[in-house]
Amino acid sequence: MASGFLAGRVAIVTGGNSGIGRAVALALAGSGASVAVAARRVQACEEVARLCGKKGGEGIAIPTDVRREAECERLVERAAGWKGRLDILVNNAGIGRFAPVASLSTADLRQMVETNLYGTFWCSRAAFPRIASTGGGLICNVASLAGVDAWAETGGYSATKFGIVGLTRALADEGRKCGVKAVAICPALVATPMTGVSGADYLQPEDIAETVLYLLRLSPAAWPGEIVLRRRGAE
Repeated sequence: MASGFLAGRVAIVTGGNSGIGRAVALALAGSGASVAVAARRVQACEEVARLCGKKGGEGIAIPTDVRREAECERLVERAAGWKGRLDILVNNAGIGRFAPVASLSTADLRQMVETNLYGTFWCSRAAFPRIASTGGGLICNVASLAGVDAWAETGGYSATKFGIVGLTRALADEGRKCGVKAVAICPALVATPMTGVSGADYLQPEDIAETVLYLLRLSPAAWPGEIVLRRRGAE
């Protein structure tokens, strides 16, 4: 039987196959949660789900393309049906395409909007009533420092991340009556396969995972806003 402060809780992590999502899924499992790992890459999803079991929790792989509304709804339905409840949703799936606004293609913009914003919206919409029915829980949306600020060549990406922050603020206000907290984490550049950066000068996926655990340890009375994580001496 799982032990830890999240024992008995069920979580979904999108983009859970690598990088930030993988770190979050393993941290949740290490604290006793049952974790539904969602991503498009089936084998990587299954591997992270297996590792969740070794961490002390449980894991299930639910291959999902968050660009598809029906798949987001199916993900939440399957995860909630797995143990009969849903307590935590971490919307982490995301992509970045960077170019000046004048040269950013419609195709690249559409991919970011569908993955980053639509996927977060659809998963949140499906999960919110499920989490509320358990008496409350957490929707944590991984945004970006580019969701509270913007720079050249981030126009399309920032538009989606600002959208996530706005969506999260609305969810937080709606969740006050039923105990569903919603928080956006806005990190600076993180050392992941997607960003291609590495080294101690950059935030690590585990930094975001620890932030998620911190949010889950807060009392029901503590209602945080978005959390901005900057690099020391940068941004």
